[in-house]
Amino acid sequence: SDGECYSNDGKNTPEFLPAFPTSCPWVTSVGGTKNFNPEVAVTRFASGGGFSNYFPQPAYQALTVNAYVASLNGLHDGLYNKSGRAYPDVVAQGNYDVVVWAQKIVRVGGTSASSPTFAGVIALVNDALLAAGKKPLGFINPWLYSKAYKTFTDVTIGSSFGCNTTGFPAATGWDAVTGFGTPNFPKLVQAAFQNQGGNWHGHGGW
Repeated sequence: SDGECYSNDGKNTPEFLPAFPTSCPWVTSVGGTKNFNPEVAVTRFASGGGFSNYFPQPAYQALTVNAYVASLNGLHDGLYNKSGRAYPDVVAQGNYDVVVWAQKIVRVGGTSASSPTFAGVIALVNDALLAAGKKPLGFINPWLYSKAYKTFTDVTIGSSFGCNTTGFPAATGWDAVTGFGTPNFPKLVQAAFQNQGGNWHGHGGW
């Protein structure tokens, strides 16, 4: 929120309030971006980002997230749980997306637009894998943090404003505003093929 944030444990102490289900370690969390060249974290609404107070940091996040926390040099210490599951994992466009609704072309926004956009990208990757007789990706987070992050376009401008603070800043590499950035489909699908001992040669209009 844009106002002050307080704990819900009866003590009413100031702290960031992470959201659910995006902070769950068993989902791939998607934040939002806007613009191109450069693509930046959204400002019309919050991209979403932070650290869970309930779910501990999963093993697949340890090296990446701990490096980001260290780079903050104490920024917002005491307002968030450094050992919690961090999010988002990735981002996609979420500002004035164009869709067809009730036979009309309308503009929508929010991470509720970003999430299905990224889900569509993963569906296309799985389609390419299945067409080649390979297995679909399944739960991507461990692979994302160990290898696939290299196929993403880093977003380094913006912050997760709110709670009367500057929020978490975007940074080089993973950050708690834009995750690893936005997917580069050709690179991502090639990485998916290489992960199963093959190469993608493309088909259709890709």
